[in-house]
Amino acid sequence: MREPLSVVVPTRDRPELLDGCLASLAQALGPGDELIVVDSASRQHQATAGVTGTHGAHLLRCDRPGASRARNVGWRSATSALVAFVDDDVRVDKAWADAIVAAFADPGVSFVTGRVELPPGAVAERPVAIVDDPRPATLDLDRVGLLGHGANLAVRRDAISAIGGYDEVLGAGGTLRAAEDIDLLDRLLALGLVGRYDPSALAWHEQWRSRRQLLALDWSYGVGGGARVVKLARHDMGRARREAGALFWGWTLSELWPNLRAGYEFRAACLLLRAAGALAGLVRGASRRVVDGHFSQSLSHPR
Repeated sequence: MREPLSVVVPTRDRPELLDGCLASLAQALGPGDELIVVDSASRQHQATAGVTGTHGAHLLRCDRPGASRARNVGWRSATSALVAFVDDDVRVDKAWADAIVAAFADPGVSFVTGRVELPPGAVAERPVAIVDDPRPATLDLDRVGLLGHGANLAVRRDAISAIGGYDEVLGAGGTLRAAEDIDLLDRLLALGLVGRYDPSALAWHEQWRSRRQLLALDWSYGVGGGARVVKLARHDMGRARREAGALFWGWTLSELWPNLRAGYEFRAACLLLRAAGALAGLVRGASRRVVDGHFSQSLSHPR
């Protein structure tokens, strides 16, 4: 009998996607596990409640939207020492929960990120939230760039409690739009904690967004990424410089010309929007104070 796992699924007005997510989790979770759905101020609350009830999950509701706020409500209500976060547009493998818990068998591992692939047979013009490296990795302060994705992430409850959870200014529905997952990992690493990327904790991310929605998403990714670099610079300038290079060059501008040369104008447009959003995120992040590792809800004002 393995250690129990609590799984938190934030959702907002996407009952059809939520249904597929919960169906896959039902196949992966064991009798001692806990499934929590947090309704992030959905307008379709009754539909969300119906889907949640069908799959036997515990439903919580936030009166104000925000993915980070919903995740915080979820983990604070969880009863297990291990808490996983899965987005409602993700489907997990049948062995996913066992793989997540097994990755925590090492007591030195405080968080785990898993593999996220395209659904079988899917083709995406601009893939979203894909982390498909087949090699396991240790996640510590020496690692630069991608640490994993919040769509498939698990944390020891005492570790996430020690940093006060997600920064609610970051992430979907927040003022600074994105990067709440990587910021969470930044703060765990700053405590000297170590994580693990485990590709056997496999999930698939549905690719449902239109071109217009993808452009907006890349702008948001840029804004959140720029703000995250600003916050990182306030306690680790060396790492902030490395991450800024990854944000502006490694993930963005270095790919611009190859995509244009190959005729992928839409991907190039996404990259340009992400770079522009990152510049905006630097400015917006610099305008806020950081208190206990979290951005202030209000703008800073010069003396």
